[in-house]
Amino acid sequence: MSRVEQHPDAGSAPSVRLLRDLQDAIGEASSALAHRLRMSATDAAAIEHVSLSTEPLGPGELATRLAVTRSSATEVVDRLVRAGHVERVRDETDRRRFRLEPTATARERVRDELAPLVRALDAAADGFSPAQQQAIAAYLGAVTAAYRGFAADPGAEPPGSSPVP
Repeated sequence: MSRVEQHPDAGSAPSVRLLRDLQDAIGEASSALAHRLRMSATDAAAIEHVSLSTEPLGPGELATRLAVTRSSATEVVDRLVRAGHVERVRDETDRRRFRLEPTATARERVRDELAPLVRALDAAADGFSPAQQQAIAAYLGAVTAAYRGFAADPGAEPPGSSPVP
């Protein structure tokens, strides 16, 4: 069997291979953001999550998003607090819980660094008709749901799999 045939994407639709390439490009962009922010990749990913999240994040949610332990997420938060990038704010509904708030400077810096990328992504979409944009949006929504479904059940065994002896 050749190396290509062994690859998980072998025989997949071109869109699957392009999604894998997109994942690689996103990883490269994340590394570039970390470099531009002069942070470790983990700290930059954390500040990006905290700055761009549509809902307030606590250390537990941040740990899940970063795929690290809660104690590791606490260490990341401690570094970001010491550096003046994040503040711990007591949750109004549950006084035992803290939510993480980016400082105005950190939020602005992340958005400024990402602005050229956002403009380029908007420009890429401009080349498609409204109907094509709707089809792309529907496809990306389905892809996002597939990824979230996979993430929600990390212990699921693939069909036909058996434990390695």
